[in-house]
Amino acid sequence: MSKALNLKKPYIIPARPQVLVKIIKLLDAEDIDIDEIVRVLRKDVSLYSAVLATANTPAFGGTGKVTSLNEALMRIGFSKMLTILRLLALKNSFSKASNLEAFWDTATEVAQLTMSIMKRVSKKHLDDAYSLGMMHNCGIPMMMETIQEYQQFIDGIDTGLVNTWLDAENDIFGMNHFQVGYEISKRWLMPSNVTEAIILQATDIENLGLDNSENESVKLLLCSLLMAKDVSSIYRRLWRVGDEQQGHNKLEPILAYVGISETDYHDMRETFLERLEQPK
Repeated sequence: MSKALNLKKPYIIPARPQVLVKIIKLLDAEDIDIDEIVRVLRKDVSLYSAVLATANTPAFGGTGKVTSLNEALMRIGFSKMLTILRLLALKNSFSKASNLEAFWDTATEVAQLTMSIMKRVSKKHLDDAYSLGMMHNCGIPMMMETIQEYQQFIDGIDTGLVNTWLDAENDIFGMNHFQVGYEISKRWLMPSNVTEAIILQATDIENLGLDNSENESVKLLLCSLLMAKDVSSIYRRLWRVGDEQQGHNKLEPILAYVGISETDYHDMRETFLERLEQPK
């Protein structure tokens, strides 16, 4: 690869669209006006459809199909709705990057898995778990959008070696995809726990401080994400970006931290794999 690439490439985090800004303002109000939120969402067919589709996924545990936006909002909650809108708006902003459908499918899959696993290890932070799953690799499409050579780069590197991958990104492009994802998360005002967990993906497990009680919520989120990525990587062997973490980080310390035995985890993983294999 050309030495000319060893220059920092400027990139601009996409601005939040006006419809998203309006929704955030409505959610910040003392009395949330659901009807007004619905009216705003109805003006954007893609956002409207995304909220309905998400509400009807198995991850949200509904017993019947949701057909109205009001019902969808009640089922998934405002926090997850906001995450869906952020991610779809971000996805739409990457107009130049191609061949990303599998990427976004995997992000949705990992989000649902992360939330489901979080339910097993803690009753807290479920909305943050979904957000983290969706956002955990969002720096990759940003780099594809910004850097013409990035697709060629990622096709030619072993993404199973995370340190090698990140070092190469830093050396060649002056940035790495976890750093970019962290900056996107901050700019789009994602929860701070989510933002911190995104950047911690680049840290060796032995350096996470799992033996102390600091930043417990961030660590629980990250552990749930790593287990979710493990399940997803088994299911999607052909999508290389989906399994980059597991060749680098062993799951034993993760399981010990969340209090799940290896046997229980394997059983849990098989259950999730069976669900993924069911016809959509």
